[in-house]
Amino acid sequence: MTEPTASRWRGLKLASGPLLGLLVYLVARGSLPLPAVKVLVVTVWTAAWWVTEAIPIPATSLLPAFLLPTLGVCNADQAAKYYAHWLILLLLGGFIIARGIEASGLHRRFALRVLGWVGESRRALVFGFLISSALLSMWISNTATTLMLLPIALSVVRTVESSDASHSSDDSVAPSSFSIALLLAIAYGANVGGVGTLIGTPPNLIFANTVEELGRTHPDIALGFTPDFLTWLGFGLPVVVIFIPVIGILLTRVFFRLPGGTSRSAAARLLEERRALGRNSSRERRVLVIFSLVALLWIFRGGQNMPGWSTLLVKLGWFDAATISIFLRDSSVALLGALLMFIVPSEPRSARGILEWHEVESVPWGMLLLFGGGFAIAGEFEATGLSGVIGNGMSTWVAWPKPALVGTISLAVTFLTEITSNTASTNMLMPILSSASVSGEVHPLVLLLPAVLSVSFAFMLPVATAPNAIVFSSGRLPILQMVRVGFFLNLIGPLIVLGVMYGIVRPLYGLPF
Repeated sequence: MTEPTASRWRGLKLASGPLLGLLVYLVARGSLPLPAVKVLVVTVWTAAWWVTEAIPIPATSLLPAFLLPTLGVCNADQAAKYYAHWLILLLLGGFIIARGIEASGLHRRFALRVLGWVGESRRALVFGFLISSALLSMWISNTATTLMLLPIALSVVRTVESSDASHSSDDSVAPSSFSIALLLAIAYGANVGGVGTLIGTPPNLIFANTVEELGRTHPDIALGFTPDFLTWLGFGLPVVVIFIPVIGILLTRVFFRLPGGTSRSAAARLLEERRALGRNSSRERRVLVIFSLVALLWIFRGGQNMPGWSTLLVKLGWFDAATISIFLRDSSVALLGALLMFIVPSEPRSARGILEWHEVESVPWGMLLLFGGGFAIAGEFEATGLSGVIGNGMSTWVAWPKPALVGTISLAVTFLTEITSNTASTNMLMPILSSASVSGEVHPLVLLLPAVLSVSFAFMLPVATAPNAIVFSSGRLPILQMVRVGFFLNLIGPLIVLGVMYGIVRPLYGLPF
């Protein structure tokens, strides 16, 4: 694209936001209260720039902080509070802990250890990279996971192919079935793995905020759960446990029929990689202790008739049982872990902490702004009554049979995410689906949970997710292969979500759907 053409195209994208906002204002001003119209204008303008990426997505996320007070929807103090939500601090703490894991090299050692456990055949190697990618993505960003595993995978691929007389180690030759399956395993494992924990991917936290707001604004709705770390494991982890083996079987036995015999060259290469790491450093061991402590505190915090360390604090009289959840949240644990990364020395008698500030400058601060923008829009949806209007408009749709609702939402969101950021998609969808659940008297999980689980299941296109784009950039992954495999997985994902909803979530929480 020439410079003048690119400039004109950028101008059109920039104009799309305010023009669509103006159009919405002209159409809706007679049928909605003025504050609700203004929120709708801000939402459409922000969504247009999120989708077109007229400016960087984090920069677009500052629009609600500027437009909501400027248009008189809420005061500046209230707009700013959305950008300092406790869930944003939870994500920030998670980012810093993940940065400590990356900086110490612990994640690389873990991945190589998993690869050593699964075996040495080509099938086993694909499963090994798939499992490693999923497990790492549950705790660190899927982008970092993919970037770390890709060079290891390419090294293994070159070693395996160079030992085969029918292939060359030159990147210019046609990629083998093994290399394609291996690269797809890394991307797909990272996409699915983020669903496993509350901090695994940003959409999970947007879901948690939506559920928390519903409980606050509609106390009459019996949610049946609290959106904390342990609760998320109840439905997020089963999706990963089911989906990862399905992907592995499809990659190794259906789409690419890989041999099951031992690949000595690949085993030798992985052994070299492990030896190059040397012994566990003091820094790695200390990071592992902090990470384990944080994970245990998240899992065993307790709540809703479940005993845990928070229950002990209540018995000691430090907190009241009715209000402890307001004072101690999962963000408290995350921030403790983040602080320990700076407090604990990297080596015995060292003046240097495990992390120094320059090492966290690469933390994706823009993602925190994206959360703030989404929370601001969602909050004002409720405050101005716009959520109720939209929910009433969707009342016919939510009257469908519940399995049909779950399947339709899951399938629609999966394909929507092929062309939009999953975080931006979640920010746009959660307020709408939340409103529809209230107005249609449908349990919120019927609409919200399929959407947040499926928003990470975009497997077809390189632009759909960062892991897809990273493995595609290797030059060894034909786009038609990604589309072929990804389309099939896009159809399987909603079936798994439907099975988890009715086989695990409904009986686990005794929910009426």
